[in-house]
Parts: sequence; C-alpha cells; structure tokens
Amino acid sequence: MQPIGEFNDLQEKQIELTKEYLKIYFQLETKILPIISNEIFPKNVRRISKNEQEQILAGYVLDSVLIKRKPKDAAVLMGITEKDLFPKPEWNYVFGLASYQNGVGVTSMYRFADGNLSESNFNQSLERLIKISSHEISHMFGISHCLNANCVMNGTNSLSETDVHFARACSLCQYKLNSSLKYDDKKRLLELKKFFEANSFNAELSRTEKDLNLIQ
Repeated sequence: MQPIGEFNDLQEKQIELTKEYLKIYFQLETKILPIISNEIFPKNVRRISKNEQEQILAGYVLDSVLIKRKPKDAAVLMGITEKDLFPKPEWNYVFGLASYQNGVGVTSMYRFADGNLSESNFNQSLERLIKISSHEISHMFGISHCLNANCVMNGTNSLSETDVHFARACSLCQYKLNSSLKYDDKKRLLELKKFFEANSFNAELSRTEKDLNLIQ
C-alpha cells in the first residue's frame, strides 16, 4: 500500500486497519510504504470541483506515480489518498481506479466520510474503504465486474450503491480469487470473522459465520 497525501491520526488508523483487512482478504503479506507528499502532483493533474474541493486525476496516480514505485517483489501496489479523484474531465469523481495489466490501483478516502472523518463516522467510512480497496485490487488479479447485485465486485457509482454491496464477494468471484491465489478458505474465513468482530461489522460477521458453517 502506498499512502499519498497528508493524513490525520484517524486516517492513519484507517490505513492500518485497511492493511490488516487486505492481508486477510487476499491472504498475502501486505505492507505500508512511506507516505508520499501531495507535492508529487503537478498543477495540470489537479482541478477544483463544483463542490470546491481539490481533485487529482486518477490515471496520473497510476501511470506516473505508482508504476514507477511498485516494488519488484510486489504482486500489486495500491495507492490510498485523502484527495478526491476524477478519471476524466467530464466525470465528477471516482472512488478508485485500477490497471489490470500493471497491477497498480488507487482509492480515495475523501468521499467515504464526506471529507470529514470523525469518530462518529469512522466505522462506516472504514467499511466503504475496505470494500472499494478490495474491489480495485481484485481487478488487478484479473476479476472483472460482477452482475450479482450484492457482490463486492459489482460496480459502484455512489455511496448508496457501495453501502448496499457486501464486503463479501459472491461465490463465483470467490472461486475466481481462490483459483488465482490458492488460499485456505477456512483459515481466511476465520481471520475475517475475527476482523469483523473486532471492528463491530455485525452484518459482515453474520455472513462470514454462515460461510464457515457451510465448509465445516
């Protein structure tokens, strides 16, 4: 994971918890690289949105920042920024973007807490962050968008859509992921259960327990 920006204590806590979650979700060793300053973004990839917040061109983050910094031993490199992102001039925003071919992606934390992360919205924002991050990284492992309405791999263009989706992938997408990464299903589910318990994600905990009951 490559943090880019200026993060407060709550945001840094979210990044650490997201690292913990992604390590479990993909069953791969996950590291947080040293933070890169927003100064890396030139003026021509910045704009001010209609809501008067600064946005960064998402493709630039992939092509001119992450590809150059991807460690040789990394399967993928995921950028996390506190800046809002936009994919094209005609688009308002995007939550995240990934390159299948290059194994790099980026997720913005900005809209998950409406630009103002606090103790009161921390868990909701974290749940959105782990959903979008796991979605984008799954793209890097070759998994495309899913038609299952609740699957984490279903495309999302709004927070309401993100909130409806499960953190859980549907059975077919889980099968695809396991075919690529060859992890132990039971070990992964037990670790997910522990994470959801610790962070009070009760709906995800219930679904994970049901999955465990099916394989035991």
